[in-house]
Amino acid sequence: MVLLVGVSQPTISQFEIGGVIFSEIQIKKITEILGISPETLNKGLRQFYEARKKELKRRIEEGRENAEIAL
Repeated sequence: MVLLVGVSQPTISQFEIGGVIFSEIQIKKITEILGISPETLNKGLRQFYEARKKELKRRIEEGRENAEIAL
């Protein structure tokens, strides 16, 4: 997919974690390659980001609890 979209693998990785926003042209290429609509891609990404945010919040809370136990 990297060659088809015209971006590097690190850029794709950054996009997947929310660090980069692609242009409309790149989004169109990605959705065509995947055979999905831009709306489906956006919905999937929102769900992914929300799940990631919850996971990070959980890890932070666990870290705080572990730090309190260590004291």
